[in-house]
Amino acid sequence: MKKTISLLSAVLILSCAPVSEKTSEKISELEIKLTRVEQKQVDLEKDIEKTNERIDRLTELISELRLEIEKLKLKLSGGIGEVEAKEESVVRVKPKMEKVPVPRVEVREEPKAEESKEDAETAYKKAIELYSIKKLYEARDAFLDFIKRFPENKFTDNAFFWIGKIYQELGDSHRAESVYKSLVEKCESGKLPDCNKLPDAYLQLMKIYMERGDMDKANEYYSILMERFPTSDAAVRAREQKVLMEE
Repeated sequence: MKKTISLLSAVLILSCAPVSEKTSEKISELEIKLTRVEQKQVDLEKDIEKTNERIDRLTELISELRLEIEKLKLKLSGGIGEVEAKEESVVRVKPKMEKVPVPRVEVREEPKAEESKEDAETAYKKAIELYSIKKLYEARDAFLDFIKRFPENKFTDNAFFWIGKIYQELGDSHRAESVYKSLVEKCESGKLPDCNKLPDAYLQLMKIYMERGDMDKANEYYSILMERFPTSDAAVRAREQKVLMEE
């Protein structure tokens, strides 16, 4: 009887040995696969981080280029103002030489109009300069003051746009969203004389909702931009942004 039990035990041990070895092999294979998957995840995270860094850098470069464009526009408009001032001074000299009396009302009104124009351009230029050197809070206050003083100036839409950008850079996307929507509302209702920043406002709203993961709302602004301003620079950047998000 003892011999029979011993033989059965030996058989059981021998039959279990291969199973145990196979299980160990499978565990080892699974561990290797898990290690590979984890490594791929790390590599993907690094790639995503590098892509985000490239996007951030491109965004910064675009902002810098836009600032340079704004400065050049201001210089151009300033040059035109100087020419007009010279022409007006020539016109004023002639009546004096011919001894023709000039009404005081006209003499007082013209300098006031010129002074108002210079004040608007100077105020806007000051705000742009503050933004270019990243004095964000001071720039924000300067743009807000500009809007209060010149609510219907040709640079007013630009001031709204840069305030939105400042809030984005400060990490306050909700305030940025509110400012961009105010710009859209004023432009759509015809309250501003110039709305060259309207396409950019739609682009920034699209990006804000993309960052929040609200793709339905982001696509809504993307569609408006494509339908109304398909050839704008903002539309080009919107297409590029969407391709990057879909990859």
